[in-house]
Amino acid sequence: MVHVDDGNLPFAALGLVGLRPLEPVILASLATATPLLLIGTHGSAKSLLLERVAQVLNLSWRHYNAALVNFDDLVGYPLPDDKGQLRFVQTPASVWGAQAVFIDEISRARLDVQNRLFPIIHERRVQGIALEGLEHRWAAMNPPSLDPDDSDPGYAGSQPLDVALADRFALHVTMPDWRGFSADQQEAVILAAAQQPSSEAAKRWRQAVQKAQELEPLVRAQWQRSLARYVRVLADLLQQASAVLSARRAGMLARNASAVHAARLALGEGSADMADSAWLATLNSLPYAATGKAVDPAKLLLAHKEAWRQAQAAADDPLNAILAQGDPLKRLQMAVAASGLPDGEFTTIVTDCLTQAELGARHAMAQWLFESPVMERLSVVAVDAIGEIVRDVVCVTEIAETGSPYSARFRLWQRVSARLSGIPASGAGIPRTNLLVSLFASGQLTAIEDFTAALKAYDRAAELLGLEVAA
Repeated sequence: MVHVDDGNLPFAALGLVGLRPLEPVILASLATATPLLLIGTHGSAKSLLLERVAQVLNLSWRHYNAALVNFDDLVGYPLPDDKGQLRFVQTPASVWGAQAVFIDEISRARLDVQNRLFPIIHERRVQGIALEGLEHRWAAMNPPSLDPDDSDPGYAGSQPLDVALADRFALHVTMPDWRGFSADQQEAVILAAAQQPSSEAAKRWRQAVQKAQELEPLVRAQWQRSLARYVRVLADLLQQASAVLSARRAGMLARNASAVHAARLALGEGSADMADSAWLATLNSLPYAATGKAVDPAKLLLAHKEAWRQAQAAADDPLNAILAQGDPLKRLQMAVAASGLPDGEFTTIVTDCLTQAELGARHAMAQWLFESPVMERLSVVAVDAIGEIVRDVVCVTEIAETGSPYSARFRLWQRVSARLSGIPASGAGIPRTNLLVSLFASGQLTAIEDFTAALKAYDRAAELLGLEVAA
């Protein structure tokens, strides 16, 4: 006998296997009516999942293939009425009156079609006209093909979504590959037959959606400040890994975390931990898979753990005020001045501040730290990193390059040399000269405007930190 997973929202009762980990995420989307994008290989039950959900919730819904759909298929045929105004002759397939819209193969749609789908997903409007009654906006796609020259390009017709369009989907859910299922689950998939959801399954789904809707505002009220701090720190950590979150995405992530936690509570997970809910929401909220950007899962997990740890600082903990300071230079000063911070905590804050600071300011901060007794509190790794930065301002960098006098780099050096001639050759002028020469030699800056900005950042930070500043 084949046994399949069964939960409070039994996907197995809908003819679906191996999807129980996604129950809270799908329920969160339904309870909040936020746009949902499913990403997965062919045959991973993307369409079947949404079709069965629409059935159990008794939704009037439309299913479009974005690769084939024409705009007339969505809105009907435009005709002028007796007043000369344009109206649309509706068809059974047009979007008017739908409670849910499912746009399949969205990554294969032409750009003009994507642009016309955009307001439906984002605003629930078409041609500027509100789609009364439309709640749920769903879409699905295969993983995008990133390298057309690859010998195995995979889904060659599936293109990365436009970043702005991807950012309109609150939840980005990657469907599990059945090859990762247990033997029993794989056999259940093979033996699965078309079946209609039972009335009991439909009842349980509707009750769960209603319960999650009732719980979500309560969860949000209780956790919104911690979640806002969590997302802010997470966004900073992800930015260091060149994975930038938009302000819209940050807000979505915080709301998704509340909704996922409410969904878990509605599913009977009375001991549900908010940290786990935040992690589940993060895994299913980031738009990278749809846009073709890879993020190391291990690094993402580390970023989540660190962000959650920082988010839970007690109200009377000095760490709370330090983490709330957005300026890395001022945050560094607060950390140095604070008493009672564990050395490990202090090291983390110092490292983050240096990483987030702009060039020039980072060098002044490292110079200030290097000359202070707090270096004894830092880890060996952090001390080494600070030493590398300080070397740029305290050591003379020798430059011995050959190249054409007509090259861009030679012309840049001429402009940098002219800038150096105006810096005093003694006192506070020495670190400034060393800084510019080092930045040029390392190739970190490629325009004279960048050198000017780095020098201004150094001077500003040096002044705020009490370092000697050139006249």
